[in-house]
Amino acid sequence: MSIELLKSSAPEIDPLEALEAVADELALSVERVDAEELHVAIPGLWRDAGFWFTWRPELSTLQMGAPLDLKAPAGRLGDMARLVAMVNERLWIGHFDLWSDDSSIVFRNAAVLPADGRLDIAQAEILIKGAREAIDRFLPAFNYLIWGGKTPQEALEASMFETAGNA
Repeated sequence: MSIELLKSSAPEIDPLEALEAVADELALSVERVDAEELHVAIPGLWRDAGFWFTWRPELSTLQMGAPLDLKAPAGRLGDMARLVAMVNERLWIGHFDLWSDDSSIVFRNAAVLPADGRLDIAQAEILIKGAREAIDRFLPAFNYLIWGGKTPQEALEASMFETAGNA
């Protein structure tokens, strides 16, 4: 399979501007690195996360990533890979990766946009909130495996526990 690069001029609409608008609306810290990259600091349930968004106009693709600042211990790489696969089975959008170069865990997602680069505010909000929810939901599982010594199944089950009602 090959990807034909778009041979159009700069997009009419900057998709990073839509992300900046949502970040401003949510009172998030934003840094525009350059014309094609944006960093956003997003508070979460367990910890804050630094998100990056990169726009590739020649592919008409917006990519996002959020490193979790966690690394799988060398002796548990197989277990972490299994846990990442089990977590990804439960996600509708985006996915977690276990980076081969340093064993870190990163949440990633991408959106293929029209040639003009149009990303509406609702799409931008879904990218941000969807990633935040995935990290909030599954960060405990990664911690249970790394710090708690649990198996992938035990770590996932412990993170999926939800209480009913209020105490």
